[in-house]
Amino acid sequence: MIAVVIVGVLASIAYPAYTHHVKEGHRKQAMADMARIQLYLEEHYNGAYSTSGVISAGTCTLCDGDSDRYAWSVALSSTGYVITATPQAAKGQDQDQCGDLGYSKLELSSNGTRSPDACWH
Repeated sequence: MIAVVIVGVLASIAYPAYTHHVKEGHRKQAMADMARIQLYLEEHYNGAYSTSGVISAGTCTLCDGDSDRYAWSVALSSTGYVITATPQAAKGQDQDQCGDLGYSKLELSSNGTRSPDACWH
């Protein structure tokens, strides 16, 4: 009986730490994928940016990460772009936190602005 209690206590501590680590890993993969999109956009710049072949129906075609965890978009303007990855509830990624903060989306812009700042450090 004591062994069951000990296992229960250990599991109640270990499981939340494990799920936090997994979500953080997926967030870091999404950040790497955002950098990949940014490199693609800059590499294929020809007087204007184009997302052709990058994002299709919210799915990143260049990314290595699980496409069910984030919805992807790229907002183009005459002066640049903003890449957005929005965490999805279907896989629980919307419960991810950066430090003590929850976040609603990750953004990376053509001028190097990254938000939320706490997630990128």
